[in-house]
Amino acid sequence: MLVDLRANREIVVGVIADTHIPDRVNQLHPELLSTLRQRNVDYIFHAGDVSIPGALLELREIAPVYLVTGNRDILLRNKYTSMLTFQINGVKTILTHGHLNLYQYWLDKIENVLEGYRFKRYHDRLVKHFPDAGVYIFGHSHHAENRWEGGKLFFNPGSPSIAEYPAKQLSFGIISFHPEGRVQGEIVELSGAVLRFGRWKTGSVV
Repeated sequence: MLVDLRANREIVVGVIADTHIPDRVNQLHPELLSTLRQRNVDYIFHAGDVSIPGALLELREIAPVYLVTGNRDILLRNKYTSMLTFQINGVKTILTHGHLNLYQYWLDKIENVLEGYRFKRYHDRLVKHFPDAGVYIFGHSHHAENRWEGGKLFFNPGSPSIAEYPAKQLSFGIISFHPEGRVQGEIVELSGAVLRFGRWKTGSVV
């Protein structure tokens, strides 16, 4: 299915992935919703690993949400797909979790143990499966990426719930699609809260 989003102005998309509620954290990061409101996003794209449907309700109060399923989204697979294709102000954009299938998921697990995170793995598989896209939005690795390669944008917002080496920073993303086809990506870091036993703690925490 192709989703056509266009306007005679900039379209601002808030991009989130790997919220992992409640399997990793009890709720959304305390700064996430307010920051999305401040950025006046038109849409929110979630690149998978939501875990439970209830985590989407707060996001939908801010803007329409488009979601694809990740490897943890067992409860969502009957309602949502693993990949969506958009034309956003004329730019073909792919939204997917990034693991693509169960075989690739376990291959990633093995390669992460042997050699750590490598962007090239995601780059190559996305281009192979979706060669004519201009923007690739994905998650899964918990590592933020905002890279232009070969005239294409590869964008991973990181995770607002899990900060893994070498990222060590909670984040989400903003992508702006201008009416003439220009695209700008931005990684937005989140602070002001830390995890303690799966729950967010704010203020001075030692």
